[in-house]
Amino acid sequence: MGISMFGSSDSRDCGGNDFVRVNSTPDPTRFTLVKQRIVNGYPILWVHYSDVENYEGNKILMYEKNFDLRRLKNRIDPHFFELGDSPIARFVPTEEGYNMAITIAKNLL
Repeated sequence: MGISMFGSSDSRDCGGNDFVRVNSTPDPTRFTLVKQRIVNGYPILWVHYSDVENYEGNKILMYEKNFDLRRLKNRIDPHFFELGDSPIARFVPTEEGYNMAITIAKNLL
């Protein structure tokens, strides 16, 4: 249980059935890299998807230790999947979320 100051695209968070779903599925080929940092070997990326409306199109992604970032040159998919270039974690796309990713990476083995 927690308190969130941010909106949600989950229909369970809406008071009723009268809601409008915004485009929340990014095109993995249409992105801008806002920030990139490697902490303790873990790449952390702040990515902006211009075609996404929730969180103004921002996503903060962490990848496995020593991940080859060249694999993401033309395509960054923020979704989790078993093969390929899936992130290992996502964070709320704010400065606080970015700093949380850095803190966690510093403390991983």
